[in-house]
Amino acid sequence: MKIHFRAIKNIAARPFHYFGYVLSGLPRGVGLAIMKCVGDLAKGWYFMPGSHLRKTVENFCRVAERPDPWPVFSTMISNIEESALHMGHLYRYGREDLLSQTTIDPFVQTELQRLIEKKRGVIILVPHCAGAVLSSAKLSTFCKTVLLVREPKDPGRCELMMRYMKKLGPELILARNTPPAVVIRGIVRALLEGKVVVGTTDLVKADADTIETRAFGQPLDSPAWPARLSARLGSPILPGYLDEDVQHSTQRWMSSFEKNFRRYPSDWAFMLDKRWARLLSAAAASAPEARASRPEYQHSFTSDQRTPQGR
Repeated sequence: MKIHFRAIKNIAARPFHYFGYVLSGLPRGVGLAIMKCVGDLAKGWYFMPGSHLRKTVENFCRVAERPDPWPVFSTMISNIEESALHMGHLYRYGREDLLSQTTIDPFVQTELQRLIEKKRGVIILVPHCAGAVLSSAKLSTFCKTVLLVREPKDPGRCELMMRYMKKLGPELILARNTPPAVVIRGIVRALLEGKVVVGTTDLVKADADTIETRAFGQPLDSPAWPARLSARLGSPILPGYLDEDVQHSTQRWMSSFEKNFRRYPSDWAFMLDKRWARLLSAAAASAPEARASRPEYQHSFTSDQRTPQGR
């Protein structure tokens, strides 16, 4: 029998919401202890025979020449525990506690303020990492921020997710159930108004506006809209560059992602996504080629954001 993970997420979303809400009302140490027990159950999945999770993390470590698949996975789950507890606190109390525990790289903050003064807008690209979306709350305290949200298809889960997103602070653009032309118009409008647009772009799925890039020595389809809008409007992409060549520009930010995936793998739980898992499997099967494909670019918006606490 084939199990569809999306259906499981649709069913589990509301129980997890109530669970997180209850935990957030307990003393922090108690909430963390209970969440750790749940995390330990998830960690046990790693040792199940034929575990997809273990295989994917082992493939990643082989490609990245790391000897530590279990510590990578264990820390990954611990980061998710922290993020989940932060989301519960966000829902119950608002974002003040989250803001007090989140820091943004001072270099990035200074660079952002400099770029914002040019009134061309800024595009910030982040992968699906433990603190990426949560950190947008801190970002919105010193610049006008627009967060692209890939909302769930399921109406109930979408409605629940939006309750959380609205508490973060940034303006939202829904990118999944909205016609692409409407999404692009919203992004263009925000950039022309000098706002910072934040999008998660480590999706591996071909559509009408993707372009082929490479990661871990393997081809993949990456969103082309950041490079196209950057070239058209003069809005820089962070990590910091402006490049009119759409292919080169897209490869640059993907290479920056890869560099940080290799450096901080436990932050990148999205490696367990089925498409990335297939890519990592192919990369592990041709590991010498993957090792030869080293990222060239050195700075990433998430490079110093290890967890929602700002480590």
